Amino acid sequence: MSIWKRSNLLEWVSAILLFLMLREWLLPLQQLTDTGYLWPFLVIAAGVVVIDALVPYRWLTLPVKLVGMLLLLHYTLYDTPLFAMEWIKDLAGQILRDIPLAVHQDWASMSPVSRNALFDLLLMILLSMITYLVLEQRQGLWFVVLTELYLAVLDTFLPYEGDGGIIRTLIYGFLLLAVSHLTTMTRHATISGNRSWIMMRSLIAPILIIGVSVGVAYTAPKLDASWPDPFSYFNGKDQGSAVGAMKKVGYDNNDERLGGPFLQDDTLVFIGTTPEESYWRGDAKDLYTGAGWEKGIREYDSILDPDEYEWKDSLFTGFETKKVKATLDFKGPQQFATVFYPGQLTKVSNYRPPNATVVYDKMNQQLEVRAGKIKLLQTNHTDNTGNQPQTGPNTLLLKLNQYQVESELPIVSEKAVTEAGTSYPKEITDRYLQLPATVPDRVKELALTITKDAKTPYEKVRAIENYLRSSGKYKYETKDVPVPKEGQDFVDHFLFDSYRGYCDHFSTAMAVMLRSIDIPTRWVKGFAPGEQVGTDDQGNRLMEVRNKDAHSWVEVYFPHHGWVPFEATSTFMSPVRFKYDLVTSQPQLPVPLPDLSNTPTPDRGDGRLDELEEGDTSASGGFSIPWQVNAGIIVLLGVAVYMTWKRRQDLNVWWLRRQMKNERTTQYNVRFNLMLRIMENVYTRRQEGETLREYVGRITIPGDKRQDLRYLTELYERMIYGYKEMEQKARSTAEQLIERLIRQLKP
Repeated sequence: MSIWKRSNLLEWVSAILLFLMLREWLLPLQQLTDTGYLWPFLVIAAGVVVIDALVPYRWLTLPVKLVGMLLLLHYTLYDTPLFAMEWIKDLAGQILRDIPLAVHQDWASMSPVSRNALFDLLLMILLSMITYLVLEQRQGLWFVVLTELYLAVLDTFLPYEGDGGIIRTLIYGFLLLAVSHLTTMTRHATISGNRSWIMMRSLIAPILIIGVSVGVAYTAPKLDASWPDPFSYFNGKDQGSAVGAMKKVGYDNNDERLGGPFLQDDTLVFIGTTPEESYWRGDAKDLYTGAGWEKGIREYDSILDPDEYEWKDSLFTGFETKKVKATLDFKGPQQFATVFYPGQLTKVSNYRPPNATVVYDKMNQQLEVRAGKIKLLQTNHTDNTGNQPQTGPNTLLLKLNQYQVESELPIVSEKAVTEAGTSYPKEITDRYLQLPATVPDRVKELALTITKDAKTPYEKVRAIENYLRSSGKYKYETKDVPVPKEGQDFVDHFLFDSYRGYCDHFSTAMAVMLRSIDIPTRWVKGFAPGEQVGTDDQGNRLMEVRNKDAHSWVEVYFPHHGWVPFEATSTFMSPVRFKYDLVTSQPQLPVPLPDLSNTPTPDRGDGRLDELEEGDTSASGGFSIPWQVNAGIIVLLGVAVYMTWKRRQDLNVWWLRRQMKNERTTQYNVRFNLMLRIMENVYTRRQEGETLREYVGRITIPGDKRQDLRYLTELYERMIYGYKEMEQKARSTAEQLIERLIRQLKP
């Protein structure tokens, strides 16, 4: 007996097409979640498909898949030798410890190893079921439809471009159906002649049809969408302006395209215990694209033991500082692979899970947490013996449940930043004065107008900050937020067209305007301080930080001192402490602001902002569906009701036939009564007081059917009135007659 399945070419083609469709399910994870690498999941998918194609006995595939999954877990999560027992004991111990947590759905408290093992196991089981249904049972249509629906929903309601995936799935899916159908035909039919050529010729027609259909659909001219984005449409906003898709507020790593409305979200993220309120800094970005922010060239440090590592002057220097020790305890459903910290970080400790390692972005002062250590294939560093190091941070991200940070909060000297001058290092100007050529000149012209009375970079920073916060020209708004037209600069649209937005709009506008007048800046994101809900035994503040506290601000570079945070958003107060120690021979003047007394009321685009200001206290109105849509829905419902009523007899027969299929193992009298009900629906109803024999004799049916029906009726009467059990032979004959009658009945 061979344990290998002799799969033919068509079966292998089906397996490859199925894998490509499974890949389309996994690809969105990297964009919509914080999944770092997809290759482990792709390896699981490929392994399941190959094993199921090779091994004919399903009971034998399970241990093979489990061994493969263990090898994958070892490769991705452990750096000990494969045949050492330590990692197996550790894996088993963590899984056994976390089983009660999994039962109570406390996913956040589970170790990364257990979560990975559980997810891999569930994925393996799910994929095994799919391969069984699609490859063995040849039931692929449902999977093709489900995959298309999945991609369409992601493309419609989430920030994922699914056009390519939908087209690819259409090709893979219909090819899979064609190959699967051809495989079934070749199994049940005898092929004479050149078998390979006949099968190839049979596939030419479906390939041509798919190719022509997809080609025409892809290349044909298309009308612009006549309907608004459905997500924002059904969230009830006026469709007159280009308002983006509604999303929930929260910390996100993808800032390539800013703007659009969002819904407030009070979900708790973490509780911070700290002696001083401060920004919770997460990351910084330096490359402005005209639509959002990205990271430019990066330099990383691999930190294998974070609790032994110390940072020094990573953000600023030369200021008086206050040392703080803060603890972050993630109580909500969300955790992040980014470490948030107040001020300037010096140390991270007491983190959980304890196997964390860190990749430190030296250019942006961001800490990304990884799940332990792995063996390195290549490295540019050597140890004291000249040998290459064998371990480094894992490629898999790790979300910490709790950690403690030690930091320094600056007390910024106004005198120091005023006298800092403009002797910027070349590496700073090259990186932090970058602007795309598409930024309109009027952005710089506005910045020059605002700062025309300012003499130092610090005064210019304050002038632009106060202009955005206090001029009254720009309104903080989260729901009615238009998005720029295709090709329009994000900052230009905010400053001159929409006049409304939230922290991303204000902070980006400030950073870009300062860069336009040669002051180095960068865009920073994290969380605002949050809301104080109490104190602990040591007098530290307990700060609840929620999704709605996600925030962005600006850091400005001052020579010899480094990066200083500034707050451009009108509704947020900066927690950064300044020491107003500037003394001059002249009376100290307030930070200059542009003279707006003789300036006419600004044109706020379509006037909707004024309406919002007037109606802030009133409830926002819902959307109205056009009457044509309502009429169309009513007509469709009417047609559906009419067709259902007209075909009610057919539907009733169909339902009874389904019951007959499901009642194969029940008693004969039950199946006979179901058959009789079908006869009444197809022919005529049984009259009141009419016996079974009289009814069978009255209905108009062919002679052979009448004879079968009379025989079945006699068996039924003998069983009911004679109290006799049917013999096995009689039961088998009756079942065959019932099946034959049901197949021949047509409503």
